[in-house]
Amino acid sequence: HNQTRTMTTTTIQTTCDFSTRSLVSTSSSQQRLLVSSSSSSPFARRQHGRRGRNLTVSSTSSTSTTETETTGTEKQQQKLEELPKSTSQQVELAAKSVKKALESGKKNVEVTFDIPLIGATDLDDWPGGVRQQYQSMSPMVEALMKAVSGEKTVAKKVIDDADAVVKVTSGDDVCTTFPTAEVLSDLKQITKDAKRANMIINPQWVLNGNILNDFGFGPWREKNEKFVKEFEIAYFLKEQRIQGETFRLQKVFGGPWQVFVLNQQTGQVEPLPPFEERPSYRELEALLQSREGSIAAMNWVERAQSEMTFNAESLTRKPNNTNQDE
Repeated sequence: HNQTRTMTTTTIQTTCDFSTRSLVSTSSSQQRLLVSSSSSSPFARRQHGRRGRNLTVSSTSSTSTTETETTGTEKQQQKLEELPKSTSQQVELAAKSVKKALESGKKNVEVTFDIPLIGATDLDDWPGGVRQQYQSMSPMVEALMKAVSGEKTVAKKVIDDADAVVKVTSGDDVCTTFPTAEVLSDLKQITKDAKRANMIINPQWVLNGNILNDFGFGPWREKNEKFVKEFEIAYFLKEQRIQGETFRLQKVFGGPWQVFVLNQQTGQVEPLPPFEERPSYRELEALLQSREGSIAAMNWVERAQSEMTFNAESLTRKPNNTNQDE
């Protein structure tokens, strides 16, 4: 990842490579486009524990039906997607969700991928920062664009070399990877010119909890936030860690927010009750602590011992977010 290639703003047909730079890590709060301001306590900025044990996950080709409570004693049946166990299954589910959003009349949509680790070290999951993340995510983006558009090729144009912001087109569809507040003018033009699907992939801005956020303040902030909130979440999958508990948060278009705990002791995936609205940090913490045998419910001594064991064992195990079916 230490090789540097001169990047231009001309349309290219091959994967864009970026030179290595310092780590640019983000919190999950950067993805909260549709969360109310009442959500609190952003997740830890670095996603620890990504190199956990291999996990047993059932096939995602089908959906499972779960009975969830709504208001009072009223209940409804919901079809919940299972957790993808490979990047190809993740892309397949994302494409399915984007197509569903398009069919419902949505044009501007957001997709967040759980990016498979490459080049991780003992101290840092992403020593090459966001450019290294792009190298890992690029094949997923290409596959998504082809699946949504039905075309066999994609074209790429680098918007911001430093932050790996790339415009990817396929047929009448377009997406922008890792968009930041600094490229909003470009994104607004892309949105204006978009013919069909207009996607943002893994956006990097922060919307909630700050007086002065990525979009400035006053009328400028209000106008820019209104624009980015036009992008509705079509697919979201992110691995997080709270109080020593590793889990993944997933949402498909039209579905609830699903929580999957990655059990360190058994290597199994444990689905938890879903949320109709995106859960806050505190809501997720309470849910995790309510589990029988929960690491999050341990006292600090027990949790520290568990964390030490996990860190030692994780060095010899395959990352959680790589293909588990190989």
